[in-house]
Amino acid sequence: MTEISFDIIGFDLDGTLLDTSMELAASLNHALDSANRPQVDEQSIRSLVGMGARHMLEMALEQSGGSDKDLVKSLMPVLIDHYEANLGNNAPAFAGLIDAMDVLQDQDVKLAVVTNKFESLAVKLLTNVGMIDRFVTVIGGDTMGKGRSKPKRDPIDEMIRRCGGIVEQTPAAFIGDSIFDIKAAQNAGIANVAVSFGFLNQPVEELGADAIIDHYDELVPTLAALSR
Repeated sequence: MTEISFDIIGFDLDGTLLDTSMELAASLNHALDSANRPQVDEQSIRSLVGMGARHMLEMALEQSGGSDKDLVKSLMPVLIDHYEANLGNNAPAFAGLIDAMDVLQDQDVKLAVVTNKFESLAVKLLTNVGMIDRFVTVIGGDTMGKGRSKPKRDPIDEMIRRCGGIVEQTPAAFIGDSIFDIKAAQNAGIANVAVSFGFLNQPVEELGADAIIDHYDELVPTLAALSR
């Protein structure tokens, strides 16, 4: 068995644990359709997600005729209501994830989720796909209060505390697919790994992560190497 020395491993959610692009595309297109805007295909959605639902909606509107605050405000509830009603219907785990988590949990590593998705939606999604019991805690973009989500270190510090650790003392690492994920981990002073298969807004090499993986089969060996 490949041994790692981290006590806590945190994961981003969308584009890191689960491929939620199809669900997000369906909900975004539902909102766009209600405003008589063109649909966004599932491939294009991957370049729009990763920075929150509002940003995704704003970008899609800009690309299809222009956006303004009132329009975004009116469409956000339409998007969120549709998304919440369909959470977990089409959000598969990335290949190799379950086996990697099994190995980590066999070594008594505590797992957590830190996402910029609303906490209630994150908990519901993980519950609906049958993964909620794997995580000690789920921290959302609204959990810590306004202005304290990733890339701030606050949710990473809270993850460590909720997992029974001591901030800046307990060995921890964070896995993600965006600059927000990597910067949050760096700001908190913990190891970090970027996944190349996520919802990337820039080349994965530009994220500045300690390591990059192309498949979850590589996660445990990578964490072992970072543990040394």
